[in-house]
Amino acid sequence: MQESQTNTIDMGQQEGQYTLGKILGIWALAAVPMGIMTWAVMPFLIDRFAVAPGLMFMPLIVAGLIWQGVLSYIILRREVVPFTRANLARRLWMNHPIEPQTGVRNKRLYLWAIGAAVILFAWDQIGLLGFLDDAWVDTIPAIEQPDWAVLENLSDIAVGHWWLLGLLLPWTIFNYVLGEELLFRGVLLPKMNGVFGKWDWLANAGLFTLYHFHQPWEMPSQLIPRDWIFPFITKRFQSFWMGAIVHGSLRAIGLYVIFTLVIMGKL
Repeated sequence: MQESQTNTIDMGQQEGQYTLGKILGIWALAAVPMGIMTWAVMPFLIDRFAVAPGLMFMPLIVAGLIWQGVLSYIILRREVVPFTRANLARRLWMNHPIEPQTGVRNKRLYLWAIGAAVILFAWDQIGLLGFLDDAWVDTIPAIEQPDWAVLENLSDIAVGHWWLLGLLLPWTIFNYVLGEELLFRGVLLPKMNGVFGKWDWLANAGLFTLYHFHQPWEMPSQLIPRDWIFPFITKRFQSFWMGAIVHGSLRAIGLYVIFTLVIMGKL
């Protein structure tokens, strides 16, 4: 009985909820730089440097993801006082998943995240909703995916470029843990309840999809079913790690396998 009391977590609303203006401001600080890199910086570089565009695009995206990690640190440094590991963990829900009914930590709940990650990975491979993306692009031709942003096209230019594999490390870290995931599910989600109430996770999903206007050609298939799962499972179990596992675990492994094969000229 004592153990259950010790592990019981207060699942109430966090203090200092964000206003709508602050939520949108933080969203813009993450989204606008990524959009500028895709729609302004890349065309500028393509016109001036005789380098394969695909090899320039990846470092730019990594820089944008790292910026989100820096932005998260700046925000948390101002909010979390004293700036300790325990206070950070409490602010970001960086704890083991919590039983919604009892408020008790339960490591076995990670099985939900692992199962969701497997299902989502399989869903991505099947690509059943690709027709939505096609219809979306047909409606707005200006957002069609540039050739240099197509991952498969790297197979023609990346053979022997092992530095790309090194660049993949910060890409995965700042995409799935310390960048996108930290900012949207760590910084924003716990502070959105004051504006959006019980639908805060859905609002977080919408903002996350709109943030991807640097790759708008796949927005429909991102929202359904991918982008809503990350905040939903994070909020449901009050654990940052649940969303991070679903968002990045199998996809990160898949990227390393694909990039290794591409660089070796096997794909």
